[in-house]
Amino acid sequence: MMRRFALLAALAFGSIATAASSAQVAPEPIDLLATLDAVCISAQGDRVRAAELAAEAGFSPVPDSIVPSLRNASETAGFMKSSAADIAYVMTGKMSRRVGRERITMEFCGVSARPTDHRALDQRLRQAMGFAPVTDFGMDAYAWLQTPEGRAPTRDLRDPTFIAMAGTDQMRMVGLQRSGPGSTLIYFLPRLD
Repeated sequence: MMRRFALLAALAFGSIATAASSAQVAPEPIDLLATLDAVCISAQGDRVRAAELAAEAGFSPVPDSIVPSLRNASETAGFMKSSAADIAYVMTGKMSRRVGRERITMEFCGVSARPTDHRALDQRLRQAMGFAPVTDFGMDAYAWLQTPEGRAPTRDLRDPTFIAMAGTDQMRMVGLQRSGPGSTLIYFLPRLD
């Protein structure tokens, strides 16, 4: 799922050219973690709010033809910005997935950028999360319950645990996917239907 999003976003990025005058100072590359926080985490699954926050962060809506098509995803929207430093993309939507006998809906909001410094992003994300990821999904997944006391992380995302966590409506998950020179961070809010 994450790999396909990153690949399709990379294809969309390839269709947009960026240029900068050599007389200008090159802009700083996008801070994926700060953008994820400012747009996706701040919106908490509200796609209208995420669109407003993406616009405030300098992203522009893209046509549906550029929005990656993800399996079991609906209500998707994409936003893009580019500079001489990188190309960045925000995507929102919801995804439905069957886990065991349960159907789980996951509101999601992701941020991709090319190029990224994979090592620096990985270190910053690990430090920001404060716990180790689960790496069984072709991505690094940080999953937790958002409790009044703070985050209650898990290292077990097998089906029974995932279902139990999603059933609380307090489950949160951040996934990190690397694809070539780009990285994608996606914030998920899973819940039982």
